[in-house]
Amino acid sequence: MAFLSIPNVTIRGISACVPPLVEENRDVELYNPEEAEKVIASTGVERKHIVGDSGITASDLCLQAAERLLDELGWERESIDLICNVTQTSDYINQPNAFILHDKLSLSSDCMVLDLFHGCPGWVVGLSSVASLIRGGVIKRALLVDGDTITSTQYPKDRECRPLFGDAGSATALEYRECAPEMFFQMGTNSKGGISLAHIRGGQRRPYTLDEYQQELMMLRGDADVSAADDLMDGMDVFSFGISMPPRSIKQLCEHFNVNINEVDNLVLHQANQFMVNKIAKKVKMDVDKVPTSLKDYGNTTSVSIPLTIVSQCGEEYATRHLKTIACGFGTGLAWATVYFETENIVCPEVLIYSKND
Repeated sequence: MAFLSIPNVTIRGISACVPPLVEENRDVELYNPEEAEKVIASTGVERKHIVGDSGITASDLCLQAAERLLDELGWERESIDLICNVTQTSDYINQPNAFILHDKLSLSSDCMVLDLFHGCPGWVVGLSSVASLIRGGVIKRALLVDGDTITSTQYPKDRECRPLFGDAGSATALEYRECAPEMFFQMGTNSKGGISLAHIRGGQRRPYTLDEYQQELMMLRGDADVSAADDLMDGMDVFSFGISMPPRSIKQLCEHFNVNINEVDNLVLHQANQFMVNKIAKKVKMDVDKVPTSLKDYGNTTSVSIPLTIVSQCGEEYATRHLKTIACGFGTGLAWATVYFETENIVCPEVLIYSKND
């Protein structure tokens, strides 16, 4: 188990951006009305924002979230010393999104660029990486941008994933501040089970054959049934992991750093599905009123789900109060990452709807 205690770093603001297209789960053609209601009841997802065939990418969503955040903070672009990007859905194969965002935000050539390929725990992992670099005081200001257009990689006829996932981008501003309340982290990985969430075909280890590539394109367009896919998510393995490791991580963080969970204002969990969120909250004995969820309107947005939940469900609260928060991301890896942090009247604008005119 990895435990980190990071002083002298404060979160100054969080923003989020989603694509304009909304898909209602009651309208998904894969289900009859009765089936749709069962899916909604089990996942908690009524609708989600998706990119569809718009051509909107994760970097587009992160860019608008970052621009709004910097404008509201009043930060000059040349004052940013570090930009860190977290995504699984890069614009290009060999050009990390962090460089694209560095360019489009017109950041200084002296700004450090860091890119992390990570799944659902990615926002917390990125937060630990950025905060670790800031803590010494040489880096004063940093942007953590985190986004995925995960629906663009999934099959429209996949009955398990289609109603669950949505797309989003986010930006988190961090700053060096002496004597800021410490951030506490607990992270770990069960990599032997990680294959449960892996898309095996198409990478360097298992390149597509020509026939497989043509079949993949047909499944991505919705022109073929997903029965041809041999690497769909192993739901039971992921479920077992999701209801066991996250609550253990939260409890271990609280025990190791003497955090009284009863004094925590919000427990923000990765929005895997409503059942998992409820199960984890119950296992750590957290009042349901302190466990915000964004599943109803946004679905599972992978690593963006924690900042998106903060902005969409608690934005006014974070903008006007001193708050103690525990956040826990879990999934791809199979990995988990939990953080405790305190905030004071941060910038937290309403969720942006992406506009190509911006």
